[in-house]
Amino acid sequence: MSLDRPSLKTTRCLGFLLVSLWLTTCVFDSASSAFAFQNAPNEPMPAAGQQAAPAGDLPVQKTFLQWLIDASGPFGACVFIESFIMVALIIMCLLQMRRSVFMPPEFLSEFEGKLTAHDFQGAYNRAKEDESLLARLIVVGMTKLQKGQDEALAAMGELGEDENMALEHRLSWLALIATTAPMFGLLGTVQGMVQAFDEIASSSTTPKPSELAEGIQLALVTTLEGLIVAIPAMIAYSLLRNHLVRLMFDVGHLAEDLVKRIQARPVATASQPSTLGVQP
Repeated sequence: MSLDRPSLKTTRCLGFLLVSLWLTTCVFDSASSAFAFQNAPNEPMPAAGQQAAPAGDLPVQKTFLQWLIDASGPFGACVFIESFIMVALIIMCLLQMRRSVFMPPEFLSEFEGKLTAHDFQGAYNRAKEDESLLARLIVVGMTKLQKGQDEALAAMGELGEDENMALEHRLSWLALIATTAPMFGLLGTVQGMVQAFDEIASSSTTPKPSELAEGIQLALVTTLEGLIVAIPAMIAYSLLRNHLVRLMFDVGHLAEDLVKRIQARPVATASQPSTLGVQP
């Protein structure tokens, strides 16, 4: 039993999310190990006859992920969720926005071969079997070609605009992440500054730097997290959008050229029905 298109897309999305979660976890595990190793206490060996320090007196070691959660709080958790979604979106777009997905070479070769042999019904059936954007544009164009070339090109243009809108909508999530991640960082910054100044206001004496460190740490860490997520999201959005524009331009022109070749078939084959022998 084959999956229909919505179910297949849902399965792919879940797969991309799982892969991005695995990649993000691997990165944080590696960073946690390095952080824990670099911050391991360098306690001197006890001298002869000297007892070692009790286990309770030793500083508690934290992994990088634990330290990050403690330092950034709920604002850091929001940024972490956005980073997870960003990785999933980038992987999904890189896999789907490929030239071989939009214009499969094997389909193009077989379709042009059938056009050369004037097998328009076979070319139509071959395009209908393929799920690429090029094939779907050709199917729409060949279906409307009996009403004239202008009608066929208009129908192809509508389908191309709908597909481009769907892909642009997916890319817009990257732009949203690039915009909101620094905002979450800014919220953490404001919260940290409020916490630090509240400590100053509520203290009858000059507070110690260690008492202000928690608020300042929250402000700086959340700002850093927001920028770390926003910068690659902004770069990925710009690069992928430019790539999408070029792909849509190429696939649109290629589909139009193929449909025009069908319309400009040799006069010897013009005795075929107006539908070019195509049976939808």
